[in-house]
Amino acid sequence: MTYKIGDFVRFVEEDFEGHITKLISDELVGVTGEDGFEIPVQTTKITRVYGQQNRKDLDFDEDTKKPSNPSGPFITEGIYLAITGDQKQNIGVFNLVNETSFDLLVSFSTEKAKQAVGEYAGILAPKSTQKIYSHKISEVSSWPLFDFKFLFHTATLQPLKPSLELTKRIKPFDLSEAKKHVPLLNDRAWLFRLDEDFKIDAEKLKESFLSHRPDKK
Repeated sequence: MTYKIGDFVRFVEEDFEGHITKLISDELVGVTGEDGFEIPVQTTKITRVYGQQNRKDLDFDEDTKKPSNPSGPFITEGIYLAITGDQKQNIGVFNLVNETSFDLLVSFSTEKAKQAVGEYAGILAPKSTQKIYSHKISEVSSWPLFDFKFLFHTATLQPLKPSLELTKRIKPFDLSEAKKHVPLLNDRAWLFRLDEDFKIDAEKLKESFLSHRPDKK
């Protein structure tokens, strides 16, 4: 089996799990657990866990698996990418945060050198989060391009909402901003709005252009 950096794996013979943070050879990889320590292990001794779930994520009962029916007004906006982790552990965990009342049908891929690989596909319930990817924070300058596709689904009568497709690249400067508290994650994270409409202000753009022109004598 071929592994790549960011894959979430479990040890076959030990009670240990973590993310692949180094490709040492075709038969040996480095796996970093929650303690932040990297352990070299043979690829025959691990197995990939799809959907980026860990054991804590799997400890739920039938009630928590049922889709939620949030009360109150129907929220149509609020999709975020939240990156948790710190420099000490050197692992950035990418979480999708759905603050809307829609069920989101999600496809997430990474792209490098005009080649893409699917990292996550699934349904994100209203007011919930999902781990979709991980990567070394120290390698942020070489992180791939992130490609997101969303379909909006609801069983209630609502105005039609078109699908959303976007690409995003995270740069080192983006992680210089202070983390924000994300209530749905109960954690602090670098937060990026994904369903925000970007509108160009023509007047401000014109002023910015003119302010940078050299004065002619």
